[in-house]
Formats: sequence, structure tokens, C-alpha cells
Amino acid sequence: MEKYKKIDEKIGEGYKLLERGQIIKACDVWLDAWEDIKTVMAADKVKDLPKLQGKYKWREFVMNYVQDLDDQLHNAAIEKPQYLSKRIRYCEELLELCGDKDELIIENTRRSIAESHYALGNKQECDRLFKMWLTDDPAWGWGYIGWADCYHYGTKSIEPDNVKADEIINSALREKNLRNRADVVDRAIEIYTALGKNQQAAELEKELKELSAASKGKTVSNTPVTVIKIGRNEPCPCGSGKKYKKCCGK
Repeated sequence: MEKYKKIDEKIGEGYKLLERGQIIKACDVWLDAWEDIKTVMAADKVKDLPKLQGKYKWREFVMNYVQDLDDQLHNAAIEKPQYLSKRIRYCEELLELCGDKDELIIENTRRSIAESHYALGNKQECDRLFKMWLTDDPAWGWGYIGWADCYHYGTKSIEPDNVKADEIINSALREKNLRNRADVVDRAIEIYTALGKNQQAAELEKELKELSAASKGKTVSNTPVTVIKIGRNEPCPCGSGKKYKKCCGK
């Protein structure tokens, strides 16, 4: 159990560094712990991370740690862009080891990979990945949102392209069995407004109102809907302490 204890201590050290605002150092320690995890899993023939969770009494839930590492690699890349490549490599490995039961982790990790390629200026690879995953699962609402967001928000070095974002989000709206349609409609309203398509935005506001009422089992009223825009990496307004994308933004 000593090897598991050492990994657990490294993960704990990373959280302490994060509490002190030392994001880069926290990521480096966590990535080192990740290398140890891969080595241990291979040596002990542990199939996936959920199985690893049961091998030791971890202080931190393993599946929380792997998602937090993804988040913090994104934050580290704001200061040091080279961490985008590290994030891509890590997330690709995470997809192989996270198992096939937690669809939300799989979906969020896929988004992280494609978004990181976009941030590196590789729009072609970003598009290829989202197209591939959405071909396999055309009802993945947050997949369309993640793809559209790349172009809608842009980066420090890449100007927003709302025409492309409009094209992507419209392909989502045409999908009959779309999951999380209200979230997609919400994003479409934002993109339409940015493009000055006020009539289309108003029509979608009505649909969003109906979807909201239906989800709550209420009759639609004439009261305007107020939508709060929350970035996927901002704290969730529910007070959970988690990132929005890892909580209510799922």
C-alpha cells in the first residue's frame, strides 16, 4: 500500500498548492501523481479509475482529482500556453482510463481536448474532433455548445467568429432528439444577439420560456425570462463550490 500512499500524498500536496494560488506548481505535482497512477494501474492490472478508487482509502476521491486536474491545466495555460499541450495529452490518457460508465466525465474530457486544440490555433483538429463525436452522438447538446463556444468567445489571440458559431448551434437546433435543449437554446440566443439577429433571438426566448415552464411543470406566463450567463469555468451559482461545468452546467 506504500505506493498508493505516496500517490495520495502527492494529490494532497497539489490541493494545498492550489489553496495558496500556486496553480502551475499544483499542476506539476498532480501530473507527477498521474504518471505514478498510470504505472501502478499497469503493474497491478487495474482496469480503470473506478477500480483504482477501491484499491486504497484515498483522502481525495480519485474521480474528483482527475477532473480538477483538467480544470487547473486549463487555468495554468492562461499563464503558460504550453500547458495546453499537456492538457491534451493528459485528457487523451484520461479517456482511456476513466472507464465507460461516467458519460459526463467522458463528454467533458472530450470537450477539453477539442477546446485546447482550438486555443492552440488548430481549428481544423478542433472541428474534426467535434464532428467525429457528434456524428457518433448527434444528440449531445453540450458538445454543440462546447464547439460553438470556441468560435463565439474566441481566445486572447483568436478573434470570435459568430458566423461559424451560428452555423454550429443551428445544426444543434435541427436535431430532434437533442439533449439539454434549453442550454443549447440559451446559447443560440446569445449568439443570435451578438449577430444582431434580434427577431430569431426573440423567437428562441419564447421557446426557452416554454422549455423552462415544462421542466417545472408550470403553465407558461407572460413574464419575461431572465437568463444569467455563466462561464463554464466559473464557480457554480448553486453554492456547491464546484466549477459550473462540473455541477449545474452538466
